[in-house]
Amino acid sequence: MGDAANTITKMKGNPLFALLPSEGLAQLADHSRIETFSAGEKLIEENGKNRSLFLLTLGEAKIVSNGTEVDRQKAGDTAGEVSMSKISPPVADVIAVSDVEAILFPSEVIDEVSARYPDFSRQLRETAMKKVYDR
Repeated sequence: MGDAANTITKMKGNPLFALLPSEGLAQLADHSRIETFSAGEKLIEENGKNRSLFLLTLGEAKIVSNGTEVDRQKAGDTAGEVSMSKISPPVADVIAVSDVEAILFPSEVIDEVSARYPDFSRQLRETAMKKVYDR
């Protein structure tokens, strides 16, 4: 588990979490963990099982769909919205370009927070759809 206050500060810097009240932010932060990934390591595998929403805190990751790089995510960005919103399994690989540190929010907690705060659930789906269709 990461430091909750620091995690909340980082969450507030991302629009995905903007509609969550302090209780929702705290619930996510309390169940989060920090993981590091080496350059070249997959955070998420296309069509695989993803069990977390990722908030990158250091480094950069590339988004590769069907073998083609379609986007990049950097510190402050999220990954995993498509599978966390239950739209589909991951539609792309998310691969660390440099060493990456990320806060991971487990799917079970994302589901609980989404059920309790419909605005967050809606924002999660909208963010996922933009990432899929705006690339």
